[in-house]
Amino acid sequence: MSKVFTKTLEVRWDDVDVNGHLRNTRYLEYAATARLALLVEAGWSPRAVHKSGFAPVTLGDEVRYRREVFPAEVVTVASRVIGLSGDGSRWRFEHTIARASGEEAAVVRTLGAWIDIEARKIAPPPAGLVAVLGEFTAEDCEDLTKA
Repeated sequence: MSKVFTKTLEVRWDDVDVNGHLRNTRYLEYAATARLALLVEAGWSPRAVHKSGFAPVTLGDEVRYRREVFPAEVVTVASRVIGLSGDGSRWRFEHTIARASGEEAAVVRTLGAWIDIEARKIAPPPAGLVAVLGEFTAEDCEDLTKA
């Protein structure tokens, strides 16, 4: 059974829009924050990733909004890998953002890849990075090899 990574965040006043609820771009930023926290917790700080010659890049995002989130609420981002290429160069994360009550507020799906910084091309990252993604890969993970 795959693990799910969780990151808890408090909604700040500057995270909300004119309607008083979490603005749409923050959902993407919360998802990115959770991805970074997952890597850091596994020993891959941004500096370590960069030193390995690789960087993550986002190829696309999809957001499904379910419930409003308001200032000072605490949300939990549950992250798992739902797509991975055989060589680990391409990945898709699903981030479920839930309110403290457990209500699902939004689901963010991000398609991304590892880019070789020097070659400026998508490439398989170091085995350690692939292993980290493997730990959080869903049982029904999509094969992105042909993506």
